[in-house]
Amino acid sequence: MSKRGENIRKRKDGRWEARLIDFYKENGKAHYKSLYGKTYTEAKRKVKTYEKSSVKKVATTKKDINEVCEEWLDRAKMRLKESSYARYYIIVHTHILPYFKNYAVSAVTRETVERFIDYKLQKLSAKTVHDITSVLIQTLKYAERNRYIIDFNYNIDMPKIQTKEFDMLNYADEQKLNEYIRKNLTPENFGVLLTKTIGLRIGEPCALQRQDFDFEAGVVYINKTLQRVKNLDENATTKTKLIITTPKSQKSKRVIPLPESIISIAKKLYENENPEIYILTGTTNYIEPRVYQAKFKKLLESAEVRQINFHSLRHLFATRAIENGFDIKSLSEILGHSSVKFTLERYVHSSLELKRTHINRMVS
Repeated sequence: MSKRGENIRKRKDGRWEARLIDFYKENGKAHYKSLYGKTYTEAKRKVKTYEKSSVKKVATTKKDINEVCEEWLDRAKMRLKESSYARYYIIVHTHILPYFKNYAVSAVTRETVERFIDYKLQKLSAKTVHDITSVLIQTLKYAERNRYIIDFNYNIDMPKIQTKEFDMLNYADEQKLNEYIRKNLTPENFGVLLTKTIGLRIGEPCALQRQDFDFEAGVVYINKTLQRVKNLDENATTKTKLIITTPKSQKSKRVIPLPESIISIAKKLYENENPEIYILTGTTNYIEPRVYQAKFKKLLESAEVRQINFHSLRHLFATRAIENGFDIKSLSEILGHSSVKFTLERYVHSSLELKRTHINRMVS
């Protein structure tokens, strides 16, 4: 039987075989090498002797980190959404290249990366530095696949991200907001009501059109989002631009059932309207996310409800869903998450009221 993690096994002929990967043979392709011994101890000793005596080839490329990053970005552009590519481009050109200026890619080590992390943590949050480092690691893995570097040590001490507690509305403020919206029903206010009812991301209601609703089936199709991204066109007159693109991930494309109350309101607002109108305006013009966030702030002021971030409505929906007995799998799919684990860790917050209810049930 082989020993865990050692790849040493006893053969049917009684000998012990140690298998190891020799990466440094023909064309840089992986080749397996076998070493044999009459006993397990002998086979293991031969592995250690081989590892000490084997002179491994080193990468001979003279590419610097700038060349490798640009090469990686060119490849990534073909498989990424425009918004994702723009984000990677900003990370590379704003954070990675300025720090690693004039570095040969072969000179980048685990220690170098960890010094980079420490430097960035002086000015940026752990989450931001974690995202930046993840992009750097992707470029290094690309370099290793192309033999620009060899045997990079990825055992990097990454920044620890603290789970952010979102400031959500309590029950009283939530009901107050609902009541204000129903008394002051406009397309913009309906978007807020819809978001807190089914847990949308802010770019999703901004991109929603009348044609995305099926009143007969009682569902809404979430298949696009509105985003502002960096304009990478060298001839552009603006630094950013608005795009309507597919949602965050494949699972973010979803069909969500609507409660009768929402369908009834939507019918009154959009029943006989042009299918191409945007639900937040009632016209063929859209509202961009940062403008809608500002309008949301004014709505809270008018309703005399304390200020929260628009994204908190999504957390509010997830928490209320769990409180009302929603199964976590269905909730995760409605939110468009990649996993149930992510939903539980990031989006479900137990309120003090619910904790008190559970405690009282136990006591009684």
